[in-house]
Amino acid sequence: MSRTYWLISTFIIAGVVLSGCGGDGPTQPADDDTELPVAPRVTTIAQITDNEVFEANPIFSPDGNWILFESSAAGNMDIYRIPADGGDAEQLTFDPGFDSSASWFSDGSQIVFESERSGHKKLWVLILDTEGALPSQLTSGESDEGSPMWSPDGTTIVFESNREKAAGSDLWTVPAGGGDSTRLTTTGDGVYNRTADWSPDSGSVVFESNRSGSSALYIQPLLGGAISQVTEDAGYEGHPAWSPDGTIIAYETTVSGESEIYAISAEGGETLRLTTQGGFWPRFSRDGLQIVFCVFDGSVSNIWVMSSDF
Repeated sequence: MSRTYWLISTFIIAGVVLSGCGGDGPTQPADDDTELPVAPRVTTIAQITDNEVFEANPIFSPDGNWILFESSAAGNMDIYRIPADGGDAEQLTFDPGFDSSASWFSDGSQIVFESERSGHKKLWVLILDTEGALPSQLTSGESDEGSPMWSPDGTTIVFESNREKAAGSDLWTVPAGGGDSTRLTTTGDGVYNRTADWSPDSGSVVFESNRSGSSALYIQPLLGGAISQVTEDAGYEGHPAWSPDGTIIAYETTVSGESEIYAISAEGGETLRLTTQGGFWPRFSRDGLQIVFCVFDGSVSNIWVMSSDF
């Protein structure tokens, strides 16, 4: 189905086929009372993890084989990866400091994440699958910085920072190999610009901001040009994820009263609700065929995957 047709048929409800997923592959729900996230026109929804812990910020590897995420499984928040179809998770960071919000280098060989291990929340880089490799610090100073996202071309990392602000945060970029940071947004105290994601061509970022009073999504070109507002100020809207073909942005919003995942054209317009039983932190797979996200059950949060054939 074309993206244009998707926009026209946003609220047409098709049949929904649900499947759960354990470590060994898909399994059917035990009974009709099983509560699962459901979405119009989404044909597959599968659970990847089923743990009594807090898991967050899942993101597919560039080759689609892994899901990177943070977890409290070891009693502290650390970075893990798990096969994309489920299985045993591998712990990647080991530090008493809070490690979170990891993303992949373009070839999957490295990750960048935020960590409080140096006292302040800073960006760190870890080379994977190299024996004895330890994280290296990418940014320094007295400010707090987080939510790093590596550009698709691998050259740049965008992140949020409270440097040069008494309150709030702006977006900054830093070369992937380190160096001087560049301020991308300039807003007054009390304004938060955060959780950015890249356009497929690495030329723009979509992010959440409360610059107009409540949280909404905006697009900022890196090389100048006007900032455009994508969503209305109808409630909290954040953690946007750009589809690999550049046409769709998935995000979480409380417009329905609870946090759910919605999708909207990158040019704005009508929205499509993708979950009805809760949803946080959506991210597209690199081929655009799936969205990974989290669902809360009390204080427990686990990882789910849905198809993106809406």
